[in-house]
Order: sequence, then structure tokens, then C-alpha cells
Amino acid sequence: MTHNYPLTGLYGDYLRSLIGLGFMGTPFYFTLGNLFLMVVFGSLTGLFLVFGIRTGIRQLTVIETSPEGIAAVGPLGRRIAWSDVTKVDLKYFSTKRGKTNDGWMQLKICDGSGCLKMESTLNDFDKIAALTATAAFNCSAEMTETTMENFTAMGVTVDLPEEETE
Repeated sequence: MTHNYPLTGLYGDYLRSLIGLGFMGTPFYFTLGNLFLMVVFGSLTGLFLVFGIRTGIRQLTVIETSPEGIAAVGPLGRRIAWSDVTKVDLKYFSTKRGKTNDGWMQLKICDGSGCLKMESTLNDFDKIAALTATAAFNCSAEMTETTMENFTAMGVTVDLPEEETE
């Protein structure tokens, strides 16, 4: 199954990047003689440029899930087999103080060689989270208490295989 970041969800990030480039790039251009101001405005311009590039990479990346594992296909892509999952981290970022369901989540899946990150703006993020939770429990992957609480808050339940009793 393939999942991607919808373009409508990325418009805001592209807009923030363009506004930042405009507001920081213009003063940078006019301070070309002053080293201190060039460093300040150049750094901020670079920050917004990197943010725009990162948004473009997210737009080009497709997440593929299968019974064998999960893969990010595109720039900076990687694959992780479900059986190799060693750590899972699910974080919630609120956009307004004291409000629930007004923010986004970030899922980080790691194996022995690296990690794969994705955000809740991804299509079918809840299905990916459920697959990840099942794999993490089956592999006894490292998870924080906050991660388990966030899975529960999403309504993700894991069907663990029953242990045989003798």
C-alpha cells in the first residue's frame, strides 16, 4: 500500500518558506557590505531555504507498507523490515496550549542502521501507526511510556499472539 503527503497539506509549509525567504532574503541582499548583518540575515535566509527544500522532499517521498516492512521511496529513501524494528517513538505536538486534537504527530521507526520519520499529515497515518505498533510489540522494540499513551490516544490496539501454556 502506498501513502504520500497530500499537496494541500504542504501548501502552508511552502508559503511559510517563501515568506521567510522574502522577509530575510531582502535584508540580506541590502546588507552585503556589513559582515555581521550578512551573517544574521544569511543564516535566517538559509534556514527558510532548507525548510522549503525539506518540504519539497516530503512532497516527493512515497511511503510504502507491505507485510514485510515499510519503505520511504524517493529522495533520502530507506527501508525497514518489520522484523528489524528496534525502537519506535510517537510524539504529539500541540499547536495550541491546553487543546487536544489540535496539532500533529510524528512517528519515528528505527532499526539497527537508522530511522524513518513521518508526520500525521501523511495519508492513512493511523494505519501506518497500527502496523508499526504491532511490529514494535512483536519485536519487543524500545518504546517510551509517552509513545504507548499516544498509540492508545489514537485508538491503536495491538493483537498480540497468545502465549502457549503447558
